[in-house]
Amino acid sequence: MELFTTAPLWFFESSLPDCFRYHDEMVDVGFRQRSALEYDLAATVGALDRFLPFDEVTVERLAATVVEAGCRVVLCDIAPLGVAVAEAAGLPSVVVENFTWGWLYEPLHGAAPELARHGRELDGWIGRATAHVQARPVCRRDPASLLADPMSRLPRQERDETRSDLGVASDEPLVVITLGGYGEALPYLPSLRERPDCRFLITGADSTRNDRNLILFDNDTPLFMPDLMRAADAAVAKLGYGTVAEVWREGVPFLGVTRADFREMPTLEAFARDELGAEVVIPDVFRSGRWVDRLDAMLAKERRPQAGGGAGQAAEVVRRLM
Repeated sequence: MELFTTAPLWFFESSLPDCFRYHDEMVDVGFRQRSALEYDLAATVGALDRFLPFDEVTVERLAATVVEAGCRVVLCDIAPLGVAVAEAAGLPSVVVENFTWGWLYEPLHGAAPELARHGRELDGWIGRATAHVQARPVCRRDPASLLADPMSRLPRQERDETRSDLGVASDEPLVVITLGGYGEALPYLPSLRERPDCRFLITGADSTRNDRNLILFDNDTPLFMPDLMRAADAAVAKLGYGTVAEVWREGVPFLGVTRADFREMPTLEAFARDELGAEVVIPDVFRSGRWVDRLDAMLAKERRPQAGGGAGQAAEVVRRLM
């Protein structure tokens, strides 16, 4: 397997050991972020201006790479560049998405008119894919596309094994708190220290360390989130597709942090409330720690793990094309 991404290598080594070759390649822009909960619109437009239209030399170089490697299908995680590369290589392409960038940019056309042109181009490439898979929760349903269940990575360890690695007793309540790969100020830590009966695993800290009842990880320390979700008794996290899918699989009691300026949020909020039984809070409530008084109610909830998931459905589409 040939993997083209700027996501860190360790993220994939923990999921796909010894079965891929990594290429450090920017294949998508999405949003440039100031933090986990705040995007930079001007930087996003600038990056799209440089990225689009796709550079022909880059497309041909990547097409030659996949042909030389013997690839038979190009799988695109919302990244339309892969469709262009597949066409240049004479290969079928599969797009997997729960939204498209053109759709996501639409409410921002007034603030950044350039996004209308860029969104049309990106979604135009999505429409040229050989096959199209939509993963629940879907923001805009395309009846012609396969609708798959939420997709997430499988845990590698059982609950007790991960807890032992973390130094957490089997009967200690463990709450995972993550904003998904961004370093953040953590103003709510004093509120967590007032709950010595609970252990809190927190990502995005300035350093990796233990601090009384807190287990802190910086973003340079590899973590396998599916294992942590299986080990957790509750999760508090930014509403994002990957986290929502992992919570759905493990059935962990969940509190989601929403963003009012992001078009995907209503879909994720509805799914979190209806299918995960979650509460949703705004960033100010999260940062202040005012959600900590809801922990007892969260920890009292029963886990509702799900069997299966959409990854196998998408894999069958790829298999048929191969």
